[in-house]
Amino acid sequence: MTIDADKKQTLTVSTIRNVNVVNIMQSILRDRTKTRSELAKENHISVMTVKHIVDDLIAGGILVEKVCGGSDVGRKPKALEINEKFGNIVCINLTSVDEISFLIYDIYEALEAEQTLEFDPKCTYRENLLRAVGLIKEKLAVLHTVTVGIAVFVPSAYYENVDLVNYDLIADFKDLHIKQLFAEAFGIGNILVLHDVVPAAWSEYESMDSESDSQFYFYCGHGVGGFFIHRGTAVMGQELMAGEVGKMLLLTDSAGKKYTTFEDMISVSVLNQKLREAGIDKKFKEVIRTYEEQGEEAKRVVDEALDVIVRVLYNLLWVYNPGTLVVDSCYSDYSRLIMTRFQEFVESLENEAIPIHVEVRQALYDEYHMMRGCFHMVRDAWVDEIYN
Repeated sequence: MTIDADKKQTLTVSTIRNVNVVNIMQSILRDRTKTRSELAKENHISVMTVKHIVDDLIAGGILVEKVCGGSDVGRKPKALEINEKFGNIVCINLTSVDEISFLIYDIYEALEAEQTLEFDPKCTYRENLLRAVGLIKEKLAVLHTVTVGIAVFVPSAYYENVDLVNYDLIADFKDLHIKQLFAEAFGIGNILVLHDVVPAAWSEYESMDSESDSQFYFYCGHGVGGFFIHRGTAVMGQELMAGEVGKMLLLTDSAGKKYTTFEDMISVSVLNQKLREAGIDKKFKEVIRTYEEQGEEAKRVVDEALDVIVRVLYNLLWVYNPGTLVVDSCYSDYSRLIMTRFQEFVESLENEAIPIHVEVRQALYDEYHMMRGCFHMVRDAWVDEIYN
């Protein structure tokens, strides 16, 4: 019994110390500098506890201590900072079939660099991906700081046990071990591969100021998906595929096939193709930016997509019954059109026997904020690595 009690006590002390390490690091990350007394007060721990943890972090090269400026009278306090060699965090977006984009932040969330690489059609997906890796390395070399983590955005479920992404949207993901590829390329272990809708949906859910306790997040960009959160719990599904509304089968009037997927009717990539087939020499993002000024043919392409979206979203409300529906896209003009058209549709049914009651709103955050959601997850993982 004594041995078990001792083990329990050791685990308890270790757990408390780990929590204190994380809290101290997060305090410094928020404000860049902190004194020992400020850390003790802010985290409700003793100055001696702070001393033990801070001394270890300084010895480990994580923190440095500098004398504060100010009055020449009396003893000058010392401020703690994170060693300036740390660093940067890279966020890489692999959700498009046409391009790869990336952003590089410092550890305080300031954007250091960004770039988009359009695919070379003569190269394979892996070759284009390695080209992007080369560009990222060039940008990082200029910064002269340590990369502490990488977030990789993918357009479908990621299975960590086999390091593979579901390849329904991008066929070249088949047999592509993304985490391994980036680990070998950058020589670090803190790499998170994230289904794109997950951090975005959580950011929106945590920002809700309504009384709603459930949210369905709908995303329509190069890919189409959704994510349901109910009372702080994410609905993931058996194979982590719950919410993959883009894979729903819908009837089509095409002579070639009877059914098509929801994604193949409304995604940005598909609508770009439909505009080309209609003889319209404009990108979809240009058409929706000035939707009201477009000609009949361009509006027809957009309206057909909007009508399909409205019907599917209405049916989804009966399945999930969320308090809030968030509409998002890689183009804010598209999500705004979807939201407006859907609100009009719901209002037209207000006299139905069982009306739908849901708050419909456009996503609060743009794609940069979605990437920042990944940034925070990677930075938190780096802090976890420190106490481990």
